[in-house]
Amino acid sequence: MKKWEIRAINTDAVEKTLNSTDLSCLTAEVMSARGYNNLEEIKAFFNGTELSDPFLLPDMDKAVETINQAIENGETICIYGDYDCDGVTSTAILYDYFMNMGIEALCYIPERSEGYGLNMRAIDEIRQNGATLIVTVDNGITAVSEADYVYQLGMKLVITDHHQPAEALPRAEALVDPYLENCKSEFKDFAGVGVALKLLCALEDGGADFIVEQYADICALGTIADIVPLVSENRTIVNMGLKQLKYTEREGLTSLIEQSGINRDTINSSSVAFFLAPRINAAGRFGSAITALDMLVTEGEEAVAKATELSTLNDQRKQCEAGIISEIGAYIAENPDIVHDRVIVLSGKGWHHGVIGIVAARLLERYERPVLILSIDDNGFAVGSARSIAGFNIFKCFDSCKEILVKYGGHECAGGLTVKESDIQKLREMILDYAKENFPVMPKFTLTADKLLRGKDITEKNIADLARIEPYGAGNPEPLFALSGAAVLQVVPLKRGEHTKLEISYDGVHLSCLMFRRKTASVGIKAGDKIDLMGTLSINEYNGKKSFTLTVTDYRLHGIRQDSYFAAYDAYESFRRGEDLPLEILRKGRPSREELVSIYKYAFSLASPFTVTNLSARLGINCFKLSVAIDAFCETGLFRNAENGYIELTSPKTRVDIESSKTLHRLDSLIEKYENEKE
Repeated sequence: MKKWEIRAINTDAVEKTLNSTDLSCLTAEVMSARGYNNLEEIKAFFNGTELSDPFLLPDMDKAVETINQAIENGETICIYGDYDCDGVTSTAILYDYFMNMGIEALCYIPERSEGYGLNMRAIDEIRQNGATLIVTVDNGITAVSEADYVYQLGMKLVITDHHQPAEALPRAEALVDPYLENCKSEFKDFAGVGVALKLLCALEDGGADFIVEQYADICALGTIADIVPLVSENRTIVNMGLKQLKYTEREGLTSLIEQSGINRDTINSSSVAFFLAPRINAAGRFGSAITALDMLVTEGEEAVAKATELSTLNDQRKQCEAGIISEIGAYIAENPDIVHDRVIVLSGKGWHHGVIGIVAARLLERYERPVLILSIDDNGFAVGSARSIAGFNIFKCFDSCKEILVKYGGHECAGGLTVKESDIQKLREMILDYAKENFPVMPKFTLTADKLLRGKDITEKNIADLARIEPYGAGNPEPLFALSGAAVLQVVPLKRGEHTKLEISYDGVHLSCLMFRRKTASVGIKAGDKIDLMGTLSINEYNGKKSFTLTVTDYRLHGIRQDSYFAAYDAYESFRRGEDLPLEILRKGRPSREELVSIYKYAFSLASPFTVTNLSARLGINCFKLSVAIDAFCETGLFRNAENGYIELTSPKTRVDIESSKTLHRLDSLIEKYENEKE
């Protein structure tokens, strides 16, 4: 179960906002919940921020001088990018600009197999192709030895990047990175393509109009894809870029939009993030990033063909991802204890490096704890990709294991590493030891709502006005709302039960609640139930009639006390891991014979898969005791673990003795042991 939180609203600030702007009450409350309680900050947010002087970025004057000198000398310039969407779009705008200006230029984007950033082999190839100046985009700030090699070969280097620098800086004619200490720009959180855009503006003597007109559409793609905060200048870039995307004349992008099924009139940051960016990223995962680059910078049939190829590669990515998740699901079914580890560590032979990060993200969502996925190659090494939750810094975790790692990197919620295959088990033990020592109770996967809605908040004016907060993305998510105690009127299957719609009554308002990828047979809700929900609001129109819709992010039966639930479940997981627990907690976790019978009978009456959370709420049994009972039923063949954390009944052919369960036997043994010690 996810932890729910609701932000606080400053009512005095909201009143001042309403008196000084034309924002709706709900929009003003959302802004207050997000810390916008100053009228000037609110006006700046909605009116947009002008792009600042590009020369406020460090060494921008030196970068322009070096590039212009190379142009005057007729030298060949190589743009060195990266294989993700940010790196590809960064490369595209610089390369297209140079080509249109008649500048001798080539570009190099490493394959995923080469690894991220500058490498010696690539530098040799660039030199052989006649380049004398390398300009990096979206990489280079930590490439100390590679930069030295550039100069050993008699070339020069300009680095533009947006990643955090290390203590040692690389040799270069210019280091353009907003995170360097000498940066004068107030805004730092550009994507790599944002820094590249700034470089182009600087090459135009600081003027942004022409560059933005030419490249805002491509820049918006990279900015959204790289999940940088969509505030301040990033918000301005994306706003301008989305407007251009609706009318873009780039044939490759036009084709990609059509193949993605996006309505160009309503294209927004979400459609870019979920439909366009994955197709561009698929090139670097399953083919060559050059395919995505060509789609952006070529014309005619070639651009359309490249867009089609990207869609094909994206389909391959989906199939590969589904295959790995299926393989992992089968393994977990045979080894259920692993999902109770503080950090889930899984490894497999030949899992595609391009999707293990996506798989880790999927499993993080499913199991609500940090996940590390390792792909073992034929050379005795494993490459890993991890995703984590706020509060558990995966980079610090990796740092505690550095003695056995070949290399590693990342930040709080995502990271990667390389380790010898022979050290995988040791790595797992070190990660679990680190987690146990530093987090006896792990941080919870948390959803934060902007407001607990009341019926009076759900009006056409309020919901329509929320669109002014767009574009949504990192740092500016779509407003999330909580509802408490909604009455379920009807449960409706959609797409043959693959999705579900709830019709609810809430504080005098009728709402349709869409639950995508939640099968009706296992949703665990029936007409007459009272439920709590979190979701996003929209207005639908059909046959001229408007209605309100909540797209559900999470839901639970009404009345669950989440602090008590988490305390009980944390205790249960400690028990599963064999950790010490007080005798009284163990006693409270032991279901009686009568409770076991009642749990089974109730589960049998449901005739559909269920979750521990749902059953705990319906029966009023703490989830430690209930989870122990379910383990016992699974061990004796009465229940089985199904997909996505659901449990379903089986049909045993012989009589079952529930007391023969290993879990019950172990719990009884511990209770007896501690009672004897107490005497």
